[in-house]
Amino acid sequence: MAKRDKLTERQQRQIAKTQRKKALLANTIMQMGDLGELKKGLMISRFGEQADTMDIETGQVTRCFLRQHLGAPVAGDRVGFRVSNNQQGVIESIEERTSLLQRPSHHQGLKPVVANINRVFVMVAPLPDFSSVLLDRYLVAIENAGIDITIVANKWDLTEEIEKQSIEEQLSTYQTLGYAVIKISTKNGNGKKEFIEAIANHASILVGQSGVGKSSVINWVFSVETLATQSISENSRLGQHTTTASQLFCLGNDPVKGGFIIDSPGIREFGLWHLDSSQVASGFCEFVPLLGSCKYRDCKHIDEPGCEILIAVAKGLISKARWSNYKKIISSNLI
Repeated sequence: MAKRDKLTERQQRQIAKTQRKKALLANTIMQMGDLGELKKGLMISRFGEQADTMDIETGQVTRCFLRQHLGAPVAGDRVGFRVSNNQQGVIESIEERTSLLQRPSHHQGLKPVVANINRVFVMVAPLPDFSSVLLDRYLVAIENAGIDITIVANKWDLTEEIEKQSIEEQLSTYQTLGYAVIKISTKNGNGKKEFIEAIANHASILVGQSGVGKSSVINWVFSVETLATQSISENSRLGQHTTTASQLFCLGNDPVKGGFIIDSPGIREFGLWHLDSSQVASGFCEFVPLLGSCKYRDCKHIDEPGCEILIAVAKGLISKARWSNYKKIISSNLI
C-alpha cells in the first residue's frame, strides 16, 4: 500500500487555523447562555462564520453565528434561528431550498451563490466592454438552474460606446429569443420605473461582470449611501470589485410579499466546468427543440455531419453569433 503524502506546513497551518476557529465558535455559542424561541428568518448576508438574518415576522435584523453542521448557507436561505438575552443570534437550521444558483471555484469546488430566488437580473454595460460570451455563460448557468432571466443593460447614456460596439443589435438577438431586456441609466434616470416594477414581488439577484454598475443601481433604487462604487480602470477597461459579499435589499418591509433583490460580488469570468457539453447546449434555449434529433447521439454540434443545430445555423434559424459563443464555451479550459 502506498504511503499517504505528508501534509505540507501550509496545509497543517490551515487545518490548525480551521480547528481554532471552530473551537472559538463553539465556545462563543456556549457562553451566550439561554437562547430564546426558534424564529423563522431570511439570511441577508454572510460574513465568514456569521450572518445577518432578518426575522420574517418583525423585519428585525440580527447578526447570528452559524452552527457547524449547516454546510454553506448563503443569502436568500430561509433559516431557523434563536436570539439570546444580549441580542446575539445563532442559526440552527436551513429550510429546504426551492432553487440554488452555483458557480465553480478553483479552491472550493461548486460554490453556492444564492438560494430560493425565482428571477436573475443579468447586468451588462458598454463599459466595461460588452461581452456576449460572458453574457451567454451567465445564461447557460441560470438556464440549467431553472430560474427566470431578465437582462439589464446599464449605462444606456453612453451612446457612442453602445453604437461603437453594436450593443443594440446584439441585444436584439436575445429579445428575439424571448429574454426580457431593460435599458437603464443611473445618470439620466431612464428605466428606473420599469426596473423597480420588474423587481417587485420577486425573490431575485443582480449578477454581472465587475464594473457594470450593480452597486450604483442598488444605490439608485434603494438610496443606500453606504454602498461603495468604483469607476472603470481606464487602462484595462475592466471593472473593479467593490461588493465583497452578497447583500439582500427588501422592497418595503415584507420581503415575502414585497420581494427582494440581492446584490452579488462581480466577477470577470463565470466558469462552467461543472457542466458537460450537453448541459451547456441545453443552456442555449434555441438549441433545446433540436437536441436529440442529430444523426449522432453524442453530437457536440461543432462540425458533425447530420447535426440539426448546424443545419439551423446555416438556414439562419439560429444566430451564428450565439453558436460561435457556444463553441467558445465548450472549447474553453474553464469547463
